[in-house]
Amino acid sequence: MAKISAKGAVIAVDDSGGTPRTISSDVKSYEIEYAVDPLEVTGFGDGSKNYVPGQKVIGVTLDIFWNSAATTGAFTVLNGIIGQATSVTVSITPESGGPAFSGEFMCEGITPKGDVGGVIELGSVKFSVSGATAPSWA
Repeated sequence: MAKISAKGAVIAVDDSGGTPRTISSDVKSYEIEYAVDPLEVTGFGDGSKNYVPGQKVIGVTLDIFWNSAATTGAFTVLNGIIGQATSVTVSITPESGGPAFSGEFMCEGITPKGDVGGVIELGSVKFSVSGATAPSWA
């Protein structure tokens, strides 16, 4: 199987008005946490610890460069949704024509940082699930 580059990923986040904004060119890297939190169910006489699947643990972390362009810049989009009472859709399509990960999230905040000899970044921006429906791959 051939290796696929992440640079072709399409990453979109709803702005404060609910319009999906593609911020792919501002994203340095992304991480999708999609796992199950195991629950221990070991009985007294069991020979070792036993586990069953618990709730899904889902989250998205984006490492983002600073872009304050009106309407579509990552700073503009994310700054408008921090503290918003309604969820926003976050969608990540790692490869063209492949499955997309999408769901309703809340943005936990941004941490702008810069280096005088380098670039300005929004830092690692964490998105947590918001709502009863778990995000999924489709």
